[in-house]
Amino acid sequence: MEPQKKNKPHITVVILFSLIVLMVIVYFILVTFFPGVFSGMNTGDLQPVKPDN
Repeated sequence: MEPQKKNKPHITVVILFSLIVLMVIVYFILVTFFPGVFSGMNTGDLQPVKPDN
């Protein structure tokens, strides 16, 4: 019997996934230690939906 080949993802997929995870972790670290940096960001204002007349 031949050994089964493992189905491994391509190296670029692994790198991109790890970069996304790293960016999320860095974001939470920045928000925790430097909240003033993100307090000035525009988050958008909620406006009521008006029906078209």
